[in-house]
Amino acid sequence: MAEEYGGLRANLDAEGWTFLGFMRLLAVIVASIPLLPLQYIMVKFFPRTWWPVAGLWHRTMCQILGVRVRISKRNADAHLVHKGSVLYAANHISWLDIPVLGGHLENASFIAKSEVAGWGFIGTMCNLHKTIFVNRMRRTDSLKQRDALVDRVQEGHSLILFPEGTSTDGMNVAPFKSALFSVAERADEACDHDLLIQPVTLAYTEVNGMPLVRSQKPWVAWLGDVELFQHLRQAMGRARIEAIIEFHAPITLAEAGSRKALAAYCEQEVRLGLERAHRAEMRLGPRDHGGLLPATGDGEGELLDNGAEPA
Repeated sequence: MAEEYGGLRANLDAEGWTFLGFMRLLAVIVASIPLLPLQYIMVKFFPRTWWPVAGLWHRTMCQILGVRVRISKRNADAHLVHKGSVLYAANHISWLDIPVLGGHLENASFIAKSEVAGWGFIGTMCNLHKTIFVNRMRRTDSLKQRDALVDRVQEGHSLILFPEGTSTDGMNVAPFKSALFSVAERADEACDHDLLIQPVTLAYTEVNGMPLVRSQKPWVAWLGDVELFQHLRQAMGRARIEAIIEFHAPITLAEAGSRKALAAYCEQEVRLGLERAHRAEMRLGPRDHGGLLPATGDGEGELLDNGAEPA
């Protein structure tokens, strides 16, 4: 897998903790000591109001790790205008996607493969974010998964799905698996066909104020068989990372017509958004005759800053 990582994987074993990385790790521990027990209490005893503390923890982690999140104004988050549940279909690049999306998609739980539940501390963190674990291989588990989905959407909460089924290098979008959109069918039935599905593009575009070029994508992207701890260690040593979230026009399952058509629509929208992010259109405006024009001020291409200053 070393070729896939552009040589980064071969160097990870030789890299130690930087001073910045160590201080960030210490800050993560200090910030988590009061927030995680509080989140446990919220999930255990106040399940309908679990997200504010979880969202605060995710945003705090982004600040500590130096991740600055910008939100495109091209389309609004469907949750802001829709009273029901929303299924967000996003591309997946890194473990960083979790705090970036988890801190900004209100009342939204992740949908993850069942083996993640057994990943020790990571599994515990997923439970604190009310993650729904899906195991399509065991029929006995499908009823539990269906009940969890029904309970979540009937409470008015939303869901976050990574339809690629794996992480990518952040330069391209892998094909969206229509089978994974079966959760959309279940959730749509549970909320009387009031579910909105909204494609979401996530892109990491800058490191330390400079464009994140292809050879540097593995600094953020978590690929191959690189150990999570190794990747986390080197990522913590980067001073500043910029992430961009772009929401796309939402659609209902009925409008899409089928799971296959729904997957194709979401994949296309996310891919176009990633291309715009790579061309810096969200900051500089769309290309015109080979040149870059400034944003017109109509909201397209403009960004909302989440107000977080890098650590």
